[in-house]
Amino acid sequence: MSSLPRRLLQIIFGALGGIAATAALVRLATLDGRRRPVWTLFLTLLATLAGIILTVSLVWYAAGPGDRERRPAMRVLIFSAVFGVTLTLLLARLLIGPAVEALPDAQVFLRAYVAVLAASLAVTAGFALIGALSAGALPLTRLGVPFRARPYRVGVALAVAGGVLMVPALLILVGTAVYQQGALGGNLHLSVLLGLVAALYGLLSGGLLGLLTVRVGQVWRPALAGGLGAALGGVVCGLLFPLLGVSSVIRSGWGFVVIVVLLIAVIHLGWGLGVRRAMTRILEMGERTGQPLQAASRVQVNVVATVSLVALAAALGLTRTLGEFVTSRPVNPAPLRVTQPANRSAMSACAEPTATLERAVWQVTTQDNRPDLSCQNEVYPLIRMPGPSPLGMQAADPTAIQPETALEARDPAAASGFDDVAALVLSARREVLFTTMQWEEGELNPGQTLAGALAGLYARVRADPAAYPDGIDVRLTLGNFPVVSTFEWGAEVWGALRDLTEAGVPLDDPAAKWRVRLGNYVGTFPHSHVKLLVIDGELLMGAGFNYGFGHFPRNHPSGKGDNLFDLALVTRGPVAQEGVTVFEDLWTRSKVVECAAAPDPADPQKGCRLGARGVRGGPPEVRDAQPAGAQRVFSLYRREGFTEADQAVVAVLGAAKSQVDLLQVNFSMDVSCIVALLNPALCTERDRLPYMTALLDALERGVKVRLMTDEGGLGGIENRIALAHLGREMSRRGIPTSRFQARWFPTPLHAKAMLVDNAMLVVGSMNMHYSSWTQGPLGLAEYDLATTAPSVISEFAGIYSDSWPQSEKVVLPPFLTETGVGER
Repeated sequence: MSSLPRRLLQIIFGALGGIAATAALVRLATLDGRRRPVWTLFLTLLATLAGIILTVSLVWYAAGPGDRERRPAMRVLIFSAVFGVTLTLLLARLLIGPAVEALPDAQVFLRAYVAVLAASLAVTAGFALIGALSAGALPLTRLGVPFRARPYRVGVALAVAGGVLMVPALLILVGTAVYQQGALGGNLHLSVLLGLVAALYGLLSGGLLGLLTVRVGQVWRPALAGGLGAALGGVVCGLLFPLLGVSSVIRSGWGFVVIVVLLIAVIHLGWGLGVRRAMTRILEMGERTGQPLQAASRVQVNVVATVSLVALAAALGLTRTLGEFVTSRPVNPAPLRVTQPANRSAMSACAEPTATLERAVWQVTTQDNRPDLSCQNEVYPLIRMPGPSPLGMQAADPTAIQPETALEARDPAAASGFDDVAALVLSARREVLFTTMQWEEGELNPGQTLAGALAGLYARVRADPAAYPDGIDVRLTLGNFPVVSTFEWGAEVWGALRDLTEAGVPLDDPAAKWRVRLGNYVGTFPHSHVKLLVIDGELLMGAGFNYGFGHFPRNHPSGKGDNLFDLALVTRGPVAQEGVTVFEDLWTRSKVVECAAAPDPADPQKGCRLGARGVRGGPPEVRDAQPAGAQRVFSLYRREGFTEADQAVVAVLGAAKSQVDLLQVNFSMDVSCIVALLNPALCTERDRLPYMTALLDALERGVKVRLMTDEGGLGGIENRIALAHLGREMSRRGIPTSRFQARWFPTPLHAKAMLVDNAMLVVGSMNMHYSSWTQGPLGLAEYDLATTAPSVISEFAGIYSDSWPQSEKVVLPPFLTETGVGER
């Protein structure tokens, strides 16, 4: 057998041996099912790294690097790229399955994280092998690099660049393709994209290799040459791929693999030839001038190696932290315990509704003998963010807020819709129940508005005890919002405690019969997304907004306002007792802050901790249902094990006859449809959420649907994917495209509202998103209010009609759909 076939066989057997060893190590690391998921993840990572190092070493020695010095550089570079990508795909196939299957099915985010981590390791290993095999194409020996050190130095440079840039490169390609499709004109657009991503890769890998091979003063040469060479390869691929019909080839699995191999091979060829030329130039300069060789010193190489090892150790520690962060810890999905009004037996029963939409929702909310408190309610104007509006004064008890003591913003520029909520809080006589998902920290944050209202309420209680004979009982709980910047769950509860303390709100004042308890929802994936306020068991607010800076006007003194539009529905009457039921359910799923002494504003967590779960309670005097008007209002709640809101929204869409107007920040399919960015055909009816099915059925019945949604961020990408699917399904069913119109809302949007047949309005926290429509780790706790009150329906219809002409028609990128919704 000649030397070339023999060497190829050696390489293949070396790769197979290393891959088999990697699979065996991963299997051993995942055998113990009793081990904590995070430890399984950590051990799997170590096993994978060991297997990758073994695989790269075996292939390198089998390839015989010494002989490759005499082979044409182009052939070596292309062979290295093809073999490295093939190894990447094999490793990904072997690693992702066992690593993911070792974790419980319920750990959706942890499994996804492990899959991405395994893919990143496979990519890193593939680029390491590409670099190791490419060492023979570069004049490293002439630069003074020891023979055995050549593959490691090139392998490390390419592995770091490939591993670090994998996720950012995908985000750049996908994000730009989604938002700026065709902005540069056809093939030029793709060429520029691929060229930019390849240039980043070439600059980083060329710079790292330069640090490991030449003096610092010459590092710019391989960095610049690598960036230009790789960029040229990316531009060439971007120009040729559309001409060769790649968009149709890439839809098949093997077609996608072939395109990836060709792309990496061409970019690597450009990089290798560019770096080779730069290194040759350095050698020629030394020979021509007679100066000493510009090779990297041992100290320089050791410093770079040490920094790399420290970075690797930090990455390993971060891997475990991230694993803990994305681990699902759901609350027990026990049945909802309904709080019956104390005067239930003395109340007049609500008559069964006869209106179609009311009856559809009523049949859901009265299941399992739940009380019907939907009648005899009064509905007030909507709270609008960024606001402000005069609503707070209208919805509050007029006798509780006198004009001279009403809450006013100290600075007119600081006024916002949060002032309306604060005015409602000031109207309390016995009890305040409040929950929101997020309480963003910082100077002039929205939570300080609420804390200021509670401080004002406390001052009133002390100044006029006779007006508050039972004192005031305040309970606030946050939704355990994940703080991504620190990888912590629920850390904002301490910011809330700081704001309360700095505002002068005591947690306990027995003399004034004043008591404040602060809690934090205990669930992680899912957590609570509910935004709710109940005053004295009589006044109820269901909202879509968090206590975050984005809801402030852009001219707010904090400098962080973004005009984020949102809504809240406020009502007074028996339905408020349904709000009490929801709050008590969340409270018993929250841990309550316990402090040994009065909290220190400078460090509120010192001396305090999250203690036992909350216990149902509250003054008995506010557990009566109090009639206040003649309107129907339905309370819609959902969480793990309880899907009342899901069923109600589907029911009302199922009863729609003529028109549905949606104002939704999110409009998505299931989470798995994110793969539609690679292949739209992978997103099918199996990934359709119940609301989408109900909308399609309504469209098929002849109902016209309008949607205003948000264009930006990850949500904007998911919205486009769902709209593309909706368009394909409408085409398949023969539904005229004129029945559905979609537009981008003219300002930043966070609202979740729906108007059906101009007769029922639904407002609250529940998005048309998989996080609000699934059970398990993805299914958040949510709360909506639905009403048929004519005044607020007319108000919302006005908002919609004013915003629609200002909204931009949705334009879907061609790669997502060929028959989608929107303009082409």
